Amino acid sequence: MIKVTVTERLIQFDEGLIGFYDCKSFLLIEREDIAPFLWLQSTERADVGFLVIDPALVVHDYRAIIPNREWDSLGLDSSSGLVLVTCSVGSKNAASTGNLQAPILVNYQTNAGKQIILTETGLTSRHPLI
Repeated sequence: MIKVTVTERLIQFDEGLIGFYDCKSFLLIEREDIAPFLWLQSTERADVGFLVIDPALVVHDYRAIIPNREWDSLGLDSSSGLVLVTCSVGSKNAASTGNLQAPILVNYQTNAGKQIILTETGLTSRHPLI
């Protein structure tokens, strides 16, 4: 039997996530067997969970496109905190996409998070992962 290491962190979203405003509390789950992806699971609704990834693995210097005001709102600067994007896995690897238009920002010090919408970047909600 293969042992899988699992790490969990509870993240609070005061405004919920886009389309899931009733879900304010999520577990961010890191598992070796799905790396480099993580799982973001609502603690309030078992049917709400998202596969997420660090967008820097897809777009170089992704953090730089996030406005400073968004970092400031979580008590962060652009060099700290965590950025994630939700993913949709296709039947073939080439069909898998990430929502680079609506990243999730997380302050690991306070365990607070928020999802923002980036406009005027040219990034889409269905950006190819590979």
